[in-house]
This record gives sequence, structure tokens and C-alpha cells, in this order.
Amino acid sequence: MKIGIDAQTILNPEMGEAAGLGHYTYQLIRHLLKIDSQNEYVLFFSYQAREKDIKKLKKIGKSNIRIKHFPFSYYKKFLPGVYSELLKAAVFARERLDILHVPGGKVPRAYRGKVVVTAHNLAIKKFPELFSKKQVLKFKLNPPAFDRADLVIAASNAARKDLKDEFKIKNNKIQVINHGFDEKFFQDASIGEIQKVKNKYGIKGEYFLFMNTIKPLNNLTRLIETFAKLKATLENKKPRSHYQLVLAGKDGWMAHQIHQIAKDFGLKNQVIFTGYIPPEALNALFGGADVFVFPPIYEEFGAPVLEAMACGAPVVCSNVPSLSEVVGDAALLVDPYDTNAMKEAVLRVLEDQRTREELKKRGKEQARKFHWEKTAMLTLDAYRKLNSGK
Repeated sequence: MKIGIDAQTILNPEMGEAAGLGHYTYQLIRHLLKIDSQNEYVLFFSYQAREKDIKKLKKIGKSNIRIKHFPFSYYKKFLPGVYSELLKAAVFARERLDILHVPGGKVPRAYRGKVVVTAHNLAIKKFPELFSKKQVLKFKLNPPAFDRADLVIAASNAARKDLKDEFKIKNNKIQVINHGFDEKFFQDASIGEIQKVKNKYGIKGEYFLFMNTIKPLNNLTRLIETFAKLKATLENKKPRSHYQLVLAGKDGWMAHQIHQIAKDFGLKNQVIFTGYIPPEALNALFGGADVFVFPPIYEEFGAPVLEAMACGAPVVCSNVPSLSEVVGDAALLVDPYDTNAMKEAVLRVLEDQRTREELKKRGKEQARKFHWEKTAMLTLDAYRKLNSGK
């Protein structure tokens, strides 16, 4: 087979492209090349792609990988949308691919080959009020090509249900293939590494951790409110405690308002916004947290909870369907709209050693069920079946 993969989202992590869709695309390609030396892979990049990422992939793929750059990506912003789409379709068509995989689903309308898309950003359909008007309009004008794809990959059964209910995609066109996460998270950070990271980000004592983009969908206003309630309770129970809430991740839409809310609660020095966290600091930041709290209103999969569990952090997270599915019994699940329930769950982890140790043990066991090699193997099998017409 000749398999094309749109890899435009593998760009500069400081610009946010390493998270989410870009991270999925990079890891999928990396592991496909590791397990498959028979098929040819054509990877399509924009000219902004980091050369070091491309070199890593070339080293893995060796003889069965070709790199193509979209020739118009330098000046794409000056092109009319339709013209840009036609150029992109022509680049894909020229390669005479057996399968084209477009993570995120932005497939040129003029392209006529067999297409696989991975469902991404489904929340904007269910919760448009949690996105900017510009994002919602862009989504409506150029929706993902789930209906035109030959196969849609969903990261969880919950995501599959949303594809059926919200996007009216037929069940036989959807295949659930869980995402993975990097095995490096099973490497415990040393006390020295944890202290170094705490010093870097101004963390002075014990802390609760959230890791993801700073945006309304992640329910951080309620998390800050929960922390304010926790502080009041802990100051009565543990007068010498100096807990901080660490919100790690790049700023997204309305992040400035979330920063302001922390100030409004009088928590300016207790809520730490770290910005983008480089990969080498993640293990230590997860490993040093007393509790990892992940309260989004919606998730398609929820890799951060798996990363936290692999690092040994006990997890409290939303009881939204995808997270309930992914964590099993290895986390305390709470209603994301109920700040009192969130507070009580965190207190339970802090005060009940048996619960805390059990969550740590179950968390590592649950995390081991998810890895990128399995994701790649199932995806390759899906390519083969689609190409053979089965």
C-alpha cells in the first residue's frame, strides 16, 4: 500500500501544536514506521515543520518513507480558501495514494481517493458556548469531513457515540482505536528532579496539578473555586499547610479571564500558571503532585489522566463518559459542575492513605493498558481492511 498522512499539525510545541492532534499524529506516524516496513508512507508537511521532527521520522522509516511539503504553505494565508483547498487536493492526488489519513478531518472537497479521518474537537458541536465565535464560525464553514470519509477513527466509545448522535455518522463507518501515551511516564522522577521543577515554576510546597490547555472547556473556573474551598478547609485542619494549585499548559481562548478569576478569589500567589511545559519536565511535575485534578466539561479521550497515573499521581477527574471509560476504577470520578463534590474527592485522597495508595496502584495498572504501538497496529489493520474492500 501507498499510505499518505497529513502531518501539518506536527509543528512547534511552543505554538501549541505538540498537544492534542499534533501529538497524536506524530506518535501514530512514529509507531507505524516502527512496526511496518512493507508499506510506503508519504508524509505531507507544511514548511513550518521542525526539521528535527522530520529527521527523527526519517531515521525510523529509513527506506519506506517520503517527505512532501505543501508548496503553497508559505503563503497560504494570502490565498482564497477554495483555491488553497484545490492546491492541497492536487498535491494529494498527484501521489496516487491507496489510503489518505487526515487526522482532524480537514479533507479537501476535490479529493476523490479513499480517506481515513480521526475524530477530533467534537466538543465544539456539543458545547459551542465554550468556544470563541470565530472558532464556531470556522467550524461551521469548514466542518470535518466525517460524512465523506470512508472510515472515521474515534478515540473512545464515548466519542463514537457523539459521532453517531451529533454528526449522524453511521456506526459501520466508525472504528474505536484508543490513543496511547509515552512509556517514559513510567519512569519515576527523583526527589531532586521534582525539586528542580518546583523551583523553576515557583512552587513552594505541596500542590494540586492540572495539565492541559487553559480554556473554558477545561472547567478551570470551577477548579479555582474548588481550590478556594479546599484552602479554607485545609487551613482549619492543617494550619501549617501551604498548598498551591498548579495550572500547567499553554494559554487558550479566554485564558486571561481564567487568570483574572484566580486574582478575584484572592489566590494570585497560590494559583500558578506555568505556560507550556517542555517534555523533559513532565514526569517531575506529575510525580510531585499530591493530587492530579482533571475536571473538563468534555473529553474525547483524556491522555493527561493516563500520564498522571503512570507517574504515580492519584487522580480526581470528571465523570464525563470518555474519562469514566478510560480510567475505570483507577480514579475518583466527580460531577464537573459540582465544586463541593470535587473538594470532597480531593480531601479524601489527602486524608485517606488507603484510598491514596490504592489509586496509585490501580492507576499504574490501568495506564499500562494503553500504548501507541497498539494504536498503530490497529490503525494499520484498518488501512488494510479499507484497501481490500472488507
